[in-house]
Amino acid sequence: MKNSVSYDRRSFPRQDLDFPLNVDSHLTGRKFGQLVDVSLEGLRIICHAPVKREQVYELSFHLPPEVYGDDEINFSALSIWTRPGPRRGTSLSGFKVLHYWQRTNNHVALSSVISDYESFLRAL
Repeated sequence: MKNSVSYDRRSFPRQDLDFPLNVDSHLTGRKFGQLVDVSLEGLRIICHAPVKREQVYELSFHLPPEVYGDDEINFSALSIWTRPGPRRGTSLSGFKVLHYWQRTNNHVALSSVISDYESFLRAL
């Protein structure tokens, strides 16, 4: 029997999203993409345009009002890898979160925020 080898170099496990969470660009003021999963150090986004590797992006998303009062999470993220996305004109890209903050200046782990919201949805 063949052993499978994992090439995943991630320090923290990914948490997949079971709900759509749109990410906006600070540069353009428009939708940047949709968050696919998140870990303590990074995230994966289906982007609406090609992404350049090794470039820092200033992004944000709004938290659902049911959980966090519609707070906005702003973050800077470095593009680590990118490849063609599931639809024409999109890309699937992995980012390392450099820093993040909320409008209220409360610092919370992004993965914790996502987990809390998913728990809320399951309880409905």
